[in-house]
Amino acid sequence: MSGEQEIRSSDACDKKAQDFTIEKVKNDQDKYLSYKAYFDRYNKAFASEFYLECLWILYAMIEDRTCSFLYHIGFTRENERSKVTPSRRIKKDIRAIYNLESQKPTNYKFNNLGGKLVRIKELLTWCKGEHETLSDYQKVLVRVMLPFAESRELLEALNYLAPEWINKRNQLIHALFTKNSAAATEELRPLVEDGYHAIRRVDEAVKKIKRHSIRLKFKIK
Repeated sequence: MSGEQEIRSSDACDKKAQDFTIEKVKNDQDKYLSYKAYFDRYNKAFASEFYLECLWILYAMIEDRTCSFLYHIGFTRENERSKVTPSRRIKKDIRAIYNLESQKPTNYKFNNLGGKLVRIKELLTWCKGEHETLSDYQKVLVRVMLPFAESRELLEALNYLAPEWINKRNQLIHALFTKNSAAATEELRPLVEDGYHAIRRVDEAVKKIKRHSIRLKFKIK
């Protein structure tokens, strides 16, 4: 095969890979049905001691709940929740909260689970601090988020999820065959149980935050 043919073949493969998109949920009802279906699978898997499947479902849930947390406080975009909001005024306030000098998208760390959890914890720490001047948006953030920043249960859950839960999950998913099978099996059940209880604390917080309609108040895109 010539170099030109290899390039065309590679381009064709890339195009095919881009076509393998799984249909997304379209509305809140779809989202509810999706959660219900996977919770049913989770419960069946747990009852049958299929803990690796439980771990997979839990990871997806943690991703979804942390995305929703950042979305409902106005930090991320409507259709691309791994990216910071395009609203300049809000983005400026976010940079001030995190002391970010650069506007590079990667600096916000909203594109991976560990980064999202760290940013949520940093936000809660910031809310408990002393502030000389705050924008209207930041004042609302402090008012809404302070009860969560003072919640021992939520902070313990977040501190467990990152880094401990993520680290152990990554070892079991990405390097399972390099681990002692007995040791890995012993880790699985408590990792699933503790991860489930932790993400339920985050889910409770997200539901309460959503009721404050921060995005709507500040017309965040």
